[in-house]
Amino acid sequence: MSRTHLFLFLLSLTFLSLDSHAQKSIDSYPRVYSAYQDILKLKIESGRKKLKQIIPSHEELGHYHYTKSLADALEILITEDPDLYNRYDDSEEDHLDGLKALDGDDPYKRFYSAEIKVHWALVKTMFQEEMRAGWALRSAYLEINDNIEQFPDFVHNNKTLGTLHVLFAVVPESYHWILRYFGLRANVIEGWEELSNITFQNPYWLETSLSKCLIAINIINKEKVTMDLIDEIRRHNKDNLAVSYLYNVALVKYAKSEEALPTLTKLTFVGDSYYPITNIYYKLGEIYLQKQQYALARLNYARFLNMHKGENYIKDTWFKIFLTYWLEGQKKNAELHWDKAKKAGRSLVAADKNATDYLSNDRYPNPELYKARLAIDGGYFSMAQRTLDRIKQESIKNKKDEVEYFYRYGRLYDKQGDSEGALFNYLNVIKKSGNENWYFAPSACLQTGYIYEARADYEKAKYYFKKAQSYNKHKYKDGIDYQAKAALLLIQDKK
Repeated sequence: MSRTHLFLFLLSLTFLSLDSHAQKSIDSYPRVYSAYQDILKLKIESGRKKLKQIIPSHEELGHYHYTKSLADALEILITEDPDLYNRYDDSEEDHLDGLKALDGDDPYKRFYSAEIKVHWALVKTMFQEEMRAGWALRSAYLEINDNIEQFPDFVHNNKTLGTLHVLFAVVPESYHWILRYFGLRANVIEGWEELSNITFQNPYWLETSLSKCLIAINIINKEKVTMDLIDEIRRHNKDNLAVSYLYNVALVKYAKSEEALPTLTKLTFVGDSYYPITNIYYKLGEIYLQKQQYALARLNYARFLNMHKGENYIKDTWFKIFLTYWLEGQKKNAELHWDKAKKAGRSLVAADKNATDYLSNDRYPNPELYKARLAIDGGYFSMAQRTLDRIKQESIKNKKDEVEYFYRYGRLYDKQGDSEGALFNYLNVIKKSGNENWYFAPSACLQTGYIYEARADYEKAKYYFKKAQSYNKHKYKDGIDYQAKAALLLIQDKK
């Protein structure tokens, strides 16, 4: 054999050796990938059955443990069931231990380890184990940065890093000390861009896109961005319950409740192959409350309470049932449910904080203003207009009600595209609120910032986004603050 042929032969052996150690992505293993896809569709039991039939090879091991862990974490996040949390108490450690068998030069080893820690950190946060969640996120952050350093071309790293940058940005203000303590860096827009590196060809595109939907709905807060993203996902996932649910959540968020109603109702008939989402009934109750169809609202809220295992949204649901009676004029039933709401649930999520704020007062909310609020939120603008027009400003004796009166008009005009009418009312809200810790003024500042941003008046937009963050101790502070921060990041270089 000539030296040239010998060199080529040895070179080919080198490449064969490299290929044998090259790691393949999850979609290269049809058995595990099929289970993974089922779990993302919320066909969790189907996914688990497929996994039980697999004795994973060494090459499948990381994908297998990740998928099993994802099923457990996802089930807990959907149900918020503390008994389920206790039952799956060892799941995280079991699957992290399973990853130890992977080779040290396998990029999936740290990637999956970090991903599993992120999922279970979210679970721990749900059950108020913030310190444990903080340690897990720090560990995930260190691992994925090590993976980036060792495997800079491993594109899946963007999924974990992007998620972490967003999570750090939405930590409530009361937990910012955890970020400082662990030296963690937050940036929603940077995180969004990192997640956007996971393209359609990537096997984790759907999972990443679902995360982006939640970010778009709750933080970016731009209807076109959200709906364009969800429409793209829906085109490729006709039978995915999670995608369909998020689509309807977005419709309700953007005042299109009437459009959401029939499609959301259909999701209650998807069958036993899908894992039930109890929040569908909560959303249906919300829509019927907005429409002033109070008996149907109560029916769906009762279904939610009967099915839901967690503590979030319980206080708000009882408060909403109170509203159905109060707005209907049934004073005795309203009083009973007011007392029930005071004792029920907890106040961690924004909806429950809102309910707590009302329930802490000695007087019930103004019925006409609340009807207007609900109708505006649902996109029932004619109903809202008639309700607000019935209120005579001079008849309002309470300062908070007067501020809310202008705020509701501002929201109505804003959602109908009348920016001048919206600005007039928002600025009145800001002026009349003074130093009160009601959420009307910071929310008016946020919306005013969006209007000026749309007009390319970036200096005024920046002023109002910063002003939105300056208000303290109102019930929506966390949400308004990180929306304002995200908005500022998007326009930071614009003049």
